[in-house]
Amino acid sequence: MVLETALSREDGARIEEVYETYRKLFRDTVDKARLQNGALEILSALKGHGFKLGVATMRFTRSVVAAELDLLKVSPLVDVLFTREELGPGRGLESLEEVVDKRKQLVILALDRLKVRVEDAFLVGDSWWDVRAGKKLGIRTVLVRTGFARYNDFSKEGADMTVKSLAELGKRLETNSWVP
Repeated sequence: MVLETALSREDGARIEEVYETYRKLFRDTVDKARLQNGALEILSALKGHGFKLGVATMRFTRSVVAAELDLLKVSPLVDVLFTREELGPGRGLESLEEVVDKRKQLVILALDRLKVRVEDAFLVGDSWWDVRAGKKLGIRTVLVRTGFARYNDFSKEGADMTVKSLAELGKRLETNSWVP
């Protein structure tokens, strides 16, 4: 979103050149990606319970996210991957509601591809826009207090569940009957 804003007045060739520099920077740092404690375990447990798993991230470059998932041994557990790249380049500075709407679009793409109904899904995220997008769609939401949420209070967004870690999430999903 920052790149789109900075380049909103540039021509298409310049924008593509800057995006390629951006993609290269992130491609060159894929090996620095790390999973949060408990991530692989909870994803494996959810798959074991028959869940379909989708990644719908606001990060832009699909190839970089896919490479990170491969490196972290998560790819075999993920049924679909959507990044902001699927929505195309932005048109400049967006309102916060436009950010939420983009997040919502990515979740809709994932649900459609997975053939999962909103009422049968839950969205796990670490930001206010994750929770707000889920609420707009009518999906149960989980706020994990890592990443953005570690340092900010997003309680007013009204997540259905708030946890401090992915390990805690695994325990809470079973006690709340979100997994069979």
